[in-house]
Amino acid sequence: MSALNKGRSVQDGKEIISTPSQAQEPVEWVRRWRLDGLKIFVAMIVVLVATILAVEPLPAWEVEVFRAVNDLPRHAEWPMWVMQQAGMLFALPAGAVILWFVVRHWRPPLVLLTGGVVVGWMAARVIKAYVDRGRPGALLDDVSFGWRTPIDTYGYPSGHAVVALTLAVVLSPYMPRWLRWALYGLAAVVCFSRMYMGAHLPLDVVGGAAFGVLIGSTVNLVSGLKRDKLQPGAIHIR
Repeated sequence: MSALNKGRSVQDGKEIISTPSQAQEPVEWVRRWRLDGLKIFVAMIVVLVATILAVEPLPAWEVEVFRAVNDLPRHAEWPMWVMQQAGMLFALPAGAVILWFVVRHWRPPLVLLTGGVVVGWMAARVIKAYVDRGRPGALLDDVSFGWRTPIDTYGYPSGHAVVALTLAVVLSPYMPRWLRWALYGLAAVVCFSRMYMGAHLPLDVVGGAAFGVLIGSTVNLVSGLKRDKLQPGAIHIR
């Protein structure tokens, strides 16, 4: 019996999932074991290292990086506030809706919501309490704060960075090259804005971004990526 009839085949590190009844359908579901597995491994290492460093006293280099960003002229405060909304919790269901319109299947949006809200956002709350690291306003003097920036809550990791990178990793495989760059660019702006607005220190953002890559890559691996057999280049497989 062929691999297709058995329902699974593996080609160059990618698992292609199908069933006999689906064999003639113009779509297939692909799991990128090598690429997403590597992303998960690297992200786990970065999260672990960032968490260990965040527990220690605030290093001088982190203060210098934060000052370099936070001390910039305040002309961009309102644009930054608008851009950082892409890292709010409501961005996850919005991203799930976009994903459903792209794939027209329930599984990827459901896995995104489960991974992003339950694992991502909620786990970030737990890690914040465990690490017990204050925000810049509680640890440093002369911090420039943006509108509605929290001061006296936990800082590590940045929940905005978690959400922004999760969405970028999950949505980017279905987008054209220029839009993939735009998604990651927006995620980078969200991370930058959290320091500019005085909400987070650099390690908060690095740990949150890595956690977002970890969640997003896991979502893609669990749900699989929908690919049109007639347009195999429609998703970014490699």
